[in-house]
Amino acid sequence: PAWSPDGKTLAVTLSREGGSQLFQLNATGGEPRRLIQSNSIDTEPVYSPDGRSIFFVSDRGGAPQIYKMTAAGQAIERVTFTGTYSISPALSPDGRWMAYISRVGGVFKLHLMELGTGNVRELTTSPADENPSFAPNSRLVMYATQEQGREALMTSTLDGKVKARLSGQNGDI
Repeated sequence: PAWSPDGKTLAVTLSREGGSQLFQLNATGGEPRRLIQSNSIDTEPVYSPDGRSIFFVSDRGGAPQIYKMTAAGQAIERVTFTGTYSISPALSPDGRWMAYISRVGGVFKLHLMELGTGNVRELTTSPADENPSFAPNSRLVMYATQEQGREALMTSTLDGKVKARLSGQNGDI
């Protein structure tokens, strides 16, 4: 689930009436409202910082990719075209960037898209990145990965040049 920026609604994935679909729930309760009707599996909703759009993952094109629609569930458009499998959208608080994971050459790598231009850069060389999120100032991306055979929690600058490990040497991420 994802909270809207104003805290009044949640975007959620529900398996209701067959298949995983996106719904909107009022924070005060009530019946969920279906956002879109499709035969696809739609998951991982996330609101844009201004609350006008929802980004989500769908297999409507054959394999999971990231799509965008209005918060009312209209004007669906595909956003990602890198790799054969793109998941885990995370939007920067300033609304300028989207971090996501894409399978390229059989490995899952962290990517960064400038939303205004659609320009994409691969931020990592690691083979198993997961779960990106942004720092509150929109200048760093945090993600889980594997480094030297161990799980690690890392940060990266938006240009991918400076990375730092945040977790200790032991434990699962």
